[in-house]
Amino acid sequence: MIVKILFAMFLSFIVYVSLVGSIEFDELVIGLVISFLVALLTKDLLVKDERKVMSVRRWLSCIWYLTVYWLYFEVLAHWNVVKRVFTMDIRPGIVRVPYYLDTEYGVISVANSITNTPGTVVVEVDEEERRYYIHWINATSTEEEGCYERISKAFEKYVRRFM
Repeated sequence: MIVKILFAMFLSFIVYVSLVGSIEFDELVIGLVISFLVALLTKDLLVKDERKVMSVRRWLSCIWYLTVYWLYFEVLAHWNVVKRVFTMDIRPGIVRVPYYLDTEYGVISVANSITNTPGTVVVEVDEEERRYYIHWINATSTEEEGCYERISKAFEKYVRRFM
């Protein structure tokens, strides 16, 4: 149980510091207190299996995913959107994209990655059909597998490593 609290506290503290934008002593103390209280309330929501929290391989995989996401996927997507805005080569549409992940965290991680990437927004997640509905700035195809290949396959590949 202590691992759940510490992990939830760590996540809450990281979010707090990133939102406050200050690393002064009093702000850090307030952040630790708030993070502890939030951790007591959310520990069971954030951590289901304590053993997974302690896995070094999972942490390294997660760090690798975030690095690849921010330094590759985001840069590529921003460039693509800028290029489309200047050339007005825009074919917006909503496409259905299947997902092949089994965990809630995995599905949400991929959906967040898609939404945070410029040019795509997950409008809905259909858990029964196992499909994302995605607004895509360049809907060149409506074929589900083609959309999966172009939009979410790479994200799923990386997310599987830390799930």
